[in-house]
Amino acid sequence: MSGIPPKSHSLNDQNIMGQSRSIIQEIKQGKISPVYLLHGEEAYLIDDTLEEMIETLLPKNVRDFNLDIFSDPETSVDEVLSIAKTYPVMSERRVVILKDPAFLSSSKKLDLLEIFQQSRDTYKQGNLQKSAALLARSLNLDPEEFAEGGTQFKRALDTFKKDNESSLSSDDIDFLNDTANALTTEFEMALTSTSTDSVGKLIEYTRSQPSVNTVLIIALNVSLDSSHKLVKAISQTGKVVNFVKLRKSSYTSKDPMFQIVRDRLREYKKAISQDAFQELQKKTGNNMRQIFDEIDKLVTFIGERQQIEKSDIENLVTQTGYDVIFDLTNAIGQRSLPLALANLRSILEKGEHPILIHTMITRQIRFLLQAKLLLENGDLKPEIVKMSYDVFQGRVYEKLSPQLIEKLPESKQLNLLKQHPYPIYITLKQAGNFTIQELINAMERLLEADIQLKSSYLTPEIVIETLVMDLVGL
Repeated sequence: MSGIPPKSHSLNDQNIMGQSRSIIQEIKQGKISPVYLLHGEEAYLIDDTLEEMIETLLPKNVRDFNLDIFSDPETSVDEVLSIAKTYPVMSERRVVILKDPAFLSSSKKLDLLEIFQQSRDTYKQGNLQKSAALLARSLNLDPEEFAEGGTQFKRALDTFKKDNESSLSSDDIDFLNDTANALTTEFEMALTSTSTDSVGKLIEYTRSQPSVNTVLIIALNVSLDSSHKLVKAISQTGKVVNFVKLRKSSYTSKDPMFQIVRDRLREYKKAISQDAFQELQKKTGNNMRQIFDEIDKLVTFIGERQQIEKSDIENLVTQTGYDVIFDLTNAIGQRSLPLALANLRSILEKGEHPILIHTMITRQIRFLLQAKLLLENGDLKPEIVKMSYDVFQGRVYEKLSPQLIEKLPESKQLNLLKQHPYPIYITLKQAGNFTIQELINAMERLLEADIQLKSSYLTPEIVIETLVMDLVGL
C-alpha cells in the first residue's frame, strides 16, 4: 500500500489559497505584518492557514509563553490588546489570536440554539452575569430589552421555545421556564460593550504603530464587507484574506471544491472520478474539513490503485444523518413497511438511540411539510421534481430569493431552504408522496411518540418501531 505523504498546504484555488500562500511565503521571508484578518465562511481553510501561520511564526519551544488564543465569544477587546502589548518571553515575537468575537460575529446568522446552550452551561458554572448576556443574545434581545423583562421578553422566550421545540430537552425547557426570568436581574450592561467601541479599539490599535514584537491575528468565520471599517483599517497596516464560501457548480469539472480535491490528490499521485466526487460531496454535505479527512482515509484504502471510484466512497465513507434519514423517509413515503423496518433496524444496529432517530424523523417531516406548502402555494414550480440534481442546483437552488427563504423559520436548523442543496432536492421529490393532511397527522403522531419515549413503560425501540409502522400506514 502506498503511504500518505506529510500534510501539505498547497491547495491551489486562485481566489482563496493564492492570498493565503502569499502571506505564508512573506512570513517565511521575514515580511511580517503586525495585524492579520482571516475572515470568511470556509472555516477549514481559515483554521488550516492559521495553523501554518503559528508553525511559521513561533517555534514550539516558546509557544507556552508567547501564544495566546482567545476563543470565548465574550472576550473583552481590552484583555486582548493588553496581552498584545506585552513583551514576548525568550522569543523575538508574541502571537495573539482572537477567534470569532461576538462583536464581529453579529453580522452573520448565529446559531442561537448553541448560544442558548452556552448560557445554560455558564449558569451551571455559577457565572450568572455571563449567562444572562448569552441568553439575551440567543433570544435576539438588546441588553435594555432583556433587562426590562416583561411582555417583550416573554414573547421572545415563547418564540425561541417554539422555533427550537424539537431540539430542546426537558432540562432546557425547565431552564427557560424557571431560571431565564430571574437572570434579567443579573444583567450588567458592562458585559455587552457595543460592537462600535470594540471595533474602534481594534482600529485604534492597528493605526497606532503596534509593537513589532507582537502579531495579532483575528480569525472570523463570517465574511465582512470590503467597506467594513475594520477591513479598511487592517488593509492599510496589515493583511486581509477573505475565505469566501466555495459555491457548487452545476458541472462537476468546474466545481471549485472538485478542483481543490483534485489538486490535493495529485500530491498523493492519485485521482478521483467525477461520480465518486459527487458521492463524496453528498455524504459529507460538501464540508471541506470532512472531505479532506475522508480523502486521507481513501488514499490508504485504495492502496496502489491510482483512482478513487464511487464504490470506494460507498464502502468507506460513513453515511451522514441525511443519508440515513433519507433512506428511512423514502421507505415511509413509498408505503413500504418491510423496507422502512429494514432501514430502521440497520440504524439501531449502528447504535443510534431511538430519541435521536425520532428527532431526525421529526426534522425531516417538518421539511417535507415545508416543501409541500412551497410547491402547493406556487412558491416553487412543480416541474422541479422532474429535474436532475445538477439542473436543480443551477436553475433553482442558486437562484433562491432571500424573500422566499425568509418565509420559513429563521433558524437554520428548522429552515429547509437553508440546507445543503442535495437534501432540499430530495425532500422536494419526496413531498409528492404525501398530502398536507398526512404530514400534519404525522406531526401529531410524532408528538405522541415523543411523550411515549420520555414517559412510557414501553422500550424506546418498540416506541420508535411502532411510530415508523404508523407513519407508513398514514
